[in-house]
Parts: sequence; structure tokens; C-alpha cells
Amino acid sequence: MPENLFRRKGVWYARVQIRGPDGKPVDHRPSLRTRSKKEALKKVRRLLDEVDHRRATGDDRHSWKQAVIEWQTACVGAIKPSTLDRYIVSINEVRAELDGLYVDEVDKKTIAKIVKLRRAAGCTNATIKRDLTAVSSVLRYCCAQGWIDENAAKSYDRTVIRERRDPIVLPDPADIDALVRFAPAMFGKIIRAAQYTGMRQHEIESLERSQRRGREIDLWKTKTDAPRVVPLDDRAVGTLDGTPAHLKAPWMFHHDDGLPFVGVKSQFRDLMARAIEAGKVKRRFRFHDLRHWFAVDYLRAGGNIYDLQQVLGHSSIKTTEKYLAYLTPEQQKVAKFGKVAQSRHKNTGSAHSERKENVG
Repeated sequence: MPENLFRRKGVWYARVQIRGPDGKPVDHRPSLRTRSKKEALKKVRRLLDEVDHRRATGDDRHSWKQAVIEWQTACVGAIKPSTLDRYIVSINEVRAELDGLYVDEVDKKTIAKIVKLRRAAGCTNATIKRDLTAVSSVLRYCCAQGWIDENAAKSYDRTVIRERRDPIVLPDPADIDALVRFAPAMFGKIIRAAQYTGMRQHEIESLERSQRRGREIDLWKTKTDAPRVVPLDDRAVGTLDGTPAHLKAPWMFHHDDGLPFVGVKSQFRDLMARAIEAGKVKRRFRFHDLRHWFAVDYLRAGGNIYDLQQVLGHSSIKTTEKYLAYLTPEQQKVAKFGKVAQSRHKNTGSAHSERKENVG
């Protein structure tokens, strides 16, 4: 290695030969920008590795930093902005382990080190899995460009970081009623909409009056980007009918100035804290727990598990089946095999559910 190094005015330089366009070797003597011989040895070793890579493949070696920049550009318009933002947050969290590497150096040991360090930092398994998903997205792009052959983040065994899910604790209807009475009028309508439709926070925040068609709501901006129809029972219809419209705003739920609600989840937490302190609500619950309440109430009323999957927008029936645990054995039979017409949500029937019933 020393023959590839020389020093000029205290600064170390590399001495390498690279084949020129005419096939003849050409001397290159780039500065390594360091006065430390130890650091210079590391840099020249990497430089020689890059030269060997170019000789073997005819292509430049790509650094992780370069890959992230190209990946980010390619992702614009290809994935949802919120997803891209979340990926970038995760990538920034693991920069210390990846920024100094070439993409072909990111192997399973690298990924295992990231998992270990993120755990030591106190991150939850759910957060670590999100970080690996972001890294995997970059490496998947690198694979598509032919820069690497394997996506180490994708092949990493994630069962060792399996996410522990807390059991669902359904809100007490009396506590929901008390919170609605305690809340400002329009925010109380939002709580009822979540309780009686099972819609997610961002779906309620962005809901426009034009999306309602009688006893149905057409959702376009969903978590999976797949549009779906949400049925409305009498309670949901009453909630929406009783929500005053703004003359100049399209939103179903709005402030007095017509602007839509944003950050409903954090506002709900603040409201809940005040309600608990005031003794209005006995047991604390989350905004998302209203979606759980809807799902169990839907099934207890005779709803079909396959229709519920469509209403909630779950990509897998296994996600929906977790609600079966909150039913009696008889209710479970109805949820799996019973007639949808028995449900309070009578307009939720679908060809999918009918097919399942015929099979049963």
C-alpha cells in the first residue's frame, strides 16, 4: 500500500493508474485531503477498490450518498409525498452507518449493526422496521439500476424485530358520549364520524361534502391509495345531516372561517387530557380506538367480516379478523358465514361477501 501513497507539504496523495480511452494506463495523483497516514491508507484502499471495480465492470462504483440522491429524485411522483417524507426521516436516522459506504458494501452485517444501534438508542421495533423499509427502498432502486445484486435490507430476517402490538381496549360508549359533550360542537361531530364510520383521521380531515352520496361516502384519499365506499347507518347519517355546511368551504368538518381541521389526533389528545382532569371521562382512549369501536360494533350488529375488510380498507383479511376476538362464538359464526342483510349496515353487501357465503 505505501507505494500508492506520497506526501506533499504534509498532505497525503494517492498514486494510481487508470486505463485511458486509448487503452494505455494513465497516472492519477489525487489529493486525499488528510495529513494522517492512517486516514490516508483507508482512503487509498477505497480508491483502489473503486478502480478495481471499474476495471471489472466498466462502471463507476456508487456511494450510498449518491444512491440516496438518485433514489429520491426517482421517487418523486412515484410514491405518496407523505411516504417519501417518512422514508427520508428514517434514512437520516441511519446516515452515520451508511454515508461512508458504497452500496455494494451494504450487506446483512451492516443491516444487523443498524438494528443493534437503533435498539441501543431506545427505538421501538416498529420504528426499526420502518427504518429498514426505507433502506430497502433505496437498495431496491440500486438493484434495478444494476449497481448491486442483492437487497440486504429486504433479505434481513425481520422476525427478530417483530412488532409487539398492544391488545385493543375498546372505549366505553359512556366515555365517548361524555367526551362528545365536553368537546366543541364541530369537534364533537368529528368524534362521532370516527365512531360511526370507522374512517381514519386523515380521511375525516380531508372529507368534502361532495363525497357523500346519500347513505354512502366515496373515499379517494386513502392510506393505500385504493378508493373505497363507506356505508352510513342511521347514526352516521344523523351525524352528517346535523353538521352545518360552510357557504364558501367544501369541507364536511371545518372551523368557523371555513378552514379544514388538521392535526386532529393531537387535538384529540389535548381534549382527552382536559376531559380526564375535569372528571368527565373515566378511562382514556385514543382517536384510533374509535375505529376499533366501529369495527366491533359493525360485527356485533351482524356485519360480515369480508365486507368490513372493504369498509375499513384493509389489504389483508387477517388484519380485520383480529376483531373476531371481541365477539361471542355465535356472533363469530354470523360474522364469517351469516347473511349481510342481518346487519344494521344493510347496504354493505358485495359480490365478494356473497361468494364467501356461498362457499360456506
